Amino acid sequence: MSDSIDSELLQKWVNAIKSGDPKQVTDLYHENAILLGTFSNKERIGHTLILEYFENLLKSPVEVEIVSEHFSTSETLSVNSGLYNFVTEGKTINARFSFVYALFNVKSEKYPQVEWKIISHHSSVMPET
Repeated sequence: MSDSIDSELLQKWVNAIKSGDPKQVTDLYHENAILLGTFSNKERIGHTLILEYFENLLKSPVEVEIVSEHFSTSETLSVNSGLYNFVTEGKTINARFSFVYALFNVKSEKYPQVEWKIISHHSSVMPET
């Protein structure tokens, strides 16, 4: 897997956030993924709780600005960590992130295929210095 693919995975998540559709965002996560979100103190494991998080977050339009990203990859696992900003309701929230992606076989009626899914996502507000 190349860095461009890693960056594409993150951009896919950013575009889903910008769409304002919580289901579109949640579909990027594996059904048993964990989300430690920026704006929640709850561990969110699985689509139901992840969807709830994004339904709350996306009640107002949200923009995401990638500040930096760093990749570590293998054939079936990828980690992308860095800094991003959330811009919502006229405020900018500086945050840090780590996404862990895994490659999964997806059931398909026509032919087998593989798809990258987020299995772990941690995001937190940058501490004040």
